[in-house]
Amino acid sequence: MPTNQGKDPKRRLIRPLLWSILAAMAIYVGSVIASDFNAVSESVSQLGFTVWAIVLGLSLANYVLRFIRWEIYLAYLDCRIATLPSLAYYLGGFAFTTSPGKAGEAVRSLYLKRHGVAYVHSLAAFFAERFVDLVAMVLLALVAALTFPQYQWPVLVITVLVIAALSLIHARPVHALLDRYIERLHSNRIRSVGKRFLDLLTSASTLLRFGPLFVGLLLALIAWGAEGIAFHLILESLGVDASIGLAVGIYSVSVLAGALSFIPGGLGSTEAVMVLLLKLVGADTATAVAATLICRLATLWFAVVIGGIVLAVLETSSKAGQRRASDV
Repeated sequence: MPTNQGKDPKRRLIRPLLWSILAAMAIYVGSVIASDFNAVSESVSQLGFTVWAIVLGLSLANYVLRFIRWEIYLAYLDCRIATLPSLAYYLGGFAFTTSPGKAGEAVRSLYLKRHGVAYVHSLAAFFAERFVDLVAMVLLALVAALTFPQYQWPVLVITVLVIAALSLIHARPVHALLDRYIERLHSNRIRSVGKRFLDLLTSASTLLRFGPLFVGLLLALIAWGAEGIAFHLILESLGVDASIGLAVGIYSVSVLAGALSFIPGGLGSTEAVMVLLLKLVGADTATAVAATLICRLATLWFAVVIGGIVLAVLETSSKAGQRRASDV
């Protein structure tokens, strides 16, 4: 992730982040107004301090478990750095969670480069993260697919595609074919990009072998399952009758739908699917909207806020260090 003409790539992500915040505000305000403002407000107020604390605590557990997986991936690639700065870089990436495909989270590669971690390795770890999260979400979504027959075939199709993609990532003939194709390219620049992509794919395949794949998937299932349980607590507090398994399934299907929509942060698509599924299990519109808004605030936007704070601290410390260095 090299810089462009000396400009800080992180700055180019600020405008999309601000637009995603404005879009979210518009979607959430519009949803509340379109349903029943008083009813939604009353439902939101039903969550006490204790429930909020537990829900946010489960979200924090999600972040910690994913960071542990990140550290395991870096260790497999022989790219370990001190835990505290690594944690700061990892959390700082959350500031750009609302970017398409969460690609903005790869900003942590810029910080890791300062510690000698090659872009190809940090981006391979990032790719493996996204892929394993997708697999975990598909597995958790299968629970909801059993309850909603109309959603079984999309989940099954995605499952088949994920298995096929994993096979292609590991297929040496595919790597060799790509290598031969890249070598025949006339543009040196495009050929260089192709080589880097192939190196990234090779590194990612190391993280998607049985050992690291199993460990990473187990941590992902627990991490995302924790947020699904948080969603269950929200529904329980709002009087929606849904088992833990069903709540986890609805949460996973909704997040999966948002991810596959390629809309930044799944804004609008995740919320729409979540409201629809909640109404199918008997929740009224106001309660479904309230549960969805609370869930998104406690999971997606909680991560963005934490990431923003950590990123601000990192940037302030970096600029202070540069000033001290220039004064010497």
